[in-house]
Amino acid sequence: MFAHYPIVAIWAMNSGEQELAPIQNWRGEDALVARPYLEVEVRALPPGGAAFLLALAGGRTLSDAAEAALADDPNFDLTGNIAGLIGSGLVRDIVLSEPKSCQQT
Repeated sequence: MFAHYPIVAIWAMNSGEQELAPIQNWRGEDALVARPYLEVEVRALPPGGAAFLLALAGGRTLSDAAEAALADDPNFDLTGNIAGLIGSGLVRDIVLSEPKSCQQT
């Protein structure tokens, strides 16, 4: 989810995860909203994370998704983003395609 507002901070305050207080750093936040075990989880996505996740959700390859994320933010961290997706329970499987040299025609 892309937002021009600090939606992760607002969610955290309204769900009791964070104490209610004025938001000091009012900036847009990208969020991953998931419900892996019937409990709604809202996580802040790191720079480039939203572009990476949207590309994967659109069926693009890991390489293409990483390129999209790097285009969105040159500080994109591929390893950290993959670890975050696995940790969120949203990644079920990583499918490796067979190299073209090994495919039968």
